[in-house]
Amino acid sequence: MDLHKRKACIAILIAILSKKSVKRKRWVKNWLQRRNDFTHLSLLNEIRNDNEEEDFQYYYRMKEACFDQLLQMVKPYLTKQDTCMRKSISAEEKLAVTLRYLATGRNISDLKYSVIMSPAAISQAIMDTCQALLHVLQSYIKMPASEEEWKDIAREFGERYQFWNCTGALDGKHVQIQKPPHSGSLYYNYKGHFSIVLMALANAKKEFIMIDVGANGRVSDGGVLFYTKFWELYQQGRLFLPEASTLPGTSETFPYVFIGDEAFALGTNLMKPYPQNACNSERKKFNYQLSRARSVIECAFGILRSKFGVFQKNINFEPSKAALIVATCCYLHNYLIKTSPKQYLTSSWNVEKQNGEQLLDLEPTHNRNPPRDAKAIREQFCHYFNNTL
Repeated sequence: MDLHKRKACIAILIAILSKKSVKRKRWVKNWLQRRNDFTHLSLLNEIRNDNEEEDFQYYYRMKEACFDQLLQMVKPYLTKQDTCMRKSISAEEKLAVTLRYLATGRNISDLKYSVIMSPAAISQAIMDTCQALLHVLQSYIKMPASEEEWKDIAREFGERYQFWNCTGALDGKHVQIQKPPHSGSLYYNYKGHFSIVLMALANAKKEFIMIDVGANGRVSDGGVLFYTKFWELYQQGRLFLPEASTLPGTSETFPYVFIGDEAFALGTNLMKPYPQNACNSERKKFNYQLSRARSVIECAFGILRSKFGVFQKNINFEPSKAALIVATCCYLHNYLIKTSPKQYLTSSWNVEKQNGEQLLDLEPTHNRNPPRDAKAIREQFCHYFNNTL
């Protein structure tokens, strides 16, 4: 063998030995591969077996029966095939980790130790599950599509709060998020936080009948309403609001109206309080009646925040994904009111809220001069509350 061939053989041998000596990096950590041994589902199965319903409710913010029903609904959309490389994450695990994240708002990097999944897998599971939940629960937030449906809502407001012809309580909140990369001040709100806006309309039972989520937090006041699909339908006359009708005890006709706070502009179908510096005793009575009826949307937001800890911290997802998370919580809110109202509306699952951030109010609208007919309608309601109730 000549010298050149010998050198070539030696080089090949060295390369082979060097390759064998390099320790290959594992693509999945050992403890993550043993998910079935350590996962929180093992703990929850023990709770199920011991019939500890209260513990189950605290952990997931819902009864076991609701969890099982949701699982059956989303299972077809979340079940994936196992591969030769690894076992897929089950639909139950995806639903469990998503509900736990919504309940606590815990950081994904911290959550991985209790659910035994990588941060990337947790994030993907949350997104997949939220999309599935929105799909299967889409009928739980439904804006009225006929005059009769609006009248049913108004009837409940009249019977419960003596604010007749009220078709819903309107409000918006800033939901805090992490600063999106390269966004500048786009999501920077008037309180010095980065946020997206949740706009919602509630009925007298504290259920959402309309939500619009995702507007950037820089639009801080009630003007964000003008960018919603709801307002677009209103402007086009496609909300199908009933014609004006008489109220109990009077022959006068009153329009059907939404009610809001100082963040919104007064309109012919949108009532807001009189300014405090322009109030006499009669106007204070109007403000009181409006505040009582409008409390349903504040209660709805308060319940949402206390049950879902994700609202008590910054949501560490990009804005579009944060909007998906917020919408999912709103749909779950309505689902739980309808399926287990006693447990959902009265249970004190809000232990984590004490150190959390608040949902921020919209900034009051810098009052433009309201239309004359809008002011006349407010005066008409004011006179009714003071002389008929």
